Amino acid sequence: MKTRFWKQNSAQMGMVGAAVGLLITLSITILIFYNIAASVDAHAIDAANGDLGAEDAINSTMDQAATFFTIAPIVAIVIVAVVVIGYVQRIGG
Repeated sequence: MKTRFWKQNSAQMGMVGAAVGLLITLSITILIFYNIAASVDAHAIDAANGDLGAEDAINSTMDQAATFFTIAPIVAIVIVAVVVIGYVQRIGG
């Protein structure tokens, strides 16, 4: 028995639902990350334990997170665009 992958509305809606879920999860992740990162006092860590480089590590982590959180929504938008373009092509042809 062959499974049909074309013209299945439930699969297309599942993809849109997955993209919406990804965006919601990303938003929550951003809020949690920046709330935790803002509460870390790198100066106190370095002062209490000698110069461990905690401030450099936190700054590096914040830079990398900023890059990721800039690129991740673009990926979600591309996923939604692919689904919409596929749906429009199916309607038109």
